[in-house]
Amino acid sequence: MTATVLGMFVLLLVTPDLEDSILAAMRRYHHNRYLTTPHPEVKKRNSITFTGGGMVNTVCSEKSLPMTALVSFPGSGNTWLRYLLETSTGVFTGSVYTDRQIISKGFYGEAVPPDCGCTSVQKTHGFALAGFVPHEKKKSAEVAHFNGRAVLLLRNPYEALLSYRNFLYGGHTGFAPYDRFNGPDWERFASRLAVVWKELAATWINSTHGDEAIALHFETLRLNPETSLHSVLSYLNIAWDSRRLSCVLSHIDGPFRRPQSPQNLMFKSRDPFNTKLHALIDGLIEEETRQSHETKSKHILLPHSYQDLYSCSSIIKLSVLLSIKLSM
Repeated sequence: MTATVLGMFVLLLVTPDLEDSILAAMRRYHHNRYLTTPHPEVKKRNSITFTGGGMVNTVCSEKSLPMTALVSFPGSGNTWLRYLLETSTGVFTGSVYTDRQIISKGFYGEAVPPDCGCTSVQKTHGFALAGFVPHEKKKSAEVAHFNGRAVLLLRNPYEALLSYRNFLYGGHTGFAPYDRFNGPDWERFASRLAVVWKELAATWINSTHGDEAIALHFETLRLNPETSLHSVLSYLNIAWDSRRLSCVLSHIDGPFRRPQSPQNLMFKSRDPFNTKLHALIDGLIEEETRQSHETKSKHILLPHSYQDLYSCSSIIKLSVLLSIKLSM
């Protein structure tokens, strides 16, 4: 790691004060552990009709499924993967949060306690919502809570940071104003959250053992959703219905995909990541890749294209691993 990257890393760790937008994200969620009664729709019936083809989703019997974290940095496609899992299996996914907008779109597993044992996975962003890296014991507390079981969803940090910024100012499907991607506030946000991106992934990679967890790259899921879903569902030991899987592959986007926007074209003409941010983020990617290779029993390859903001397609096909177990 270069001196510049190391210096910024140390600075970020010792100045954990939060930007207002991060606090806004925390207020957007309500922690599910305080929810003592199910959402009215869940109380009324344990199934709903999936509008894509008259199919039914189900909340399983309590304690019939092990707790399994669906952990990711915000903006990495967590809700999209939940949509794919629910519609391909008929089993609701859960969450450690209660997002009312998510519930309103039919994700009724959002409204049941995350430890009910009745949902296939439970969404969490871990310590990422706090906007800083906690001390060592607190970092791994959630890993212990889930007994190491997790689907770790990783996304290019450049794209994840942009997506998270859009969410903070525009919600699930909106966009942040263009001026939110430049200036000191943006640089502080991107710098701090890039470190959090790296540390969140490293915490789960280094704290799990054997075949407790699997890793899935968002880019792989986007390129080959069927193979990716097969890998995740095999790990979860949940059967999928071929008719449902065919249906979801025909309606791949789900209810929370952001519409087409000129934002990407603007970013191609003016890179929102300045030289300092590139140095930091590229350094973190390289460090995470190196640590993964040094941990012999765990294999997570971060694509070289993570360091190239928009040139993903050709390199990713060669370098992204297709939902690889943390231990071979």
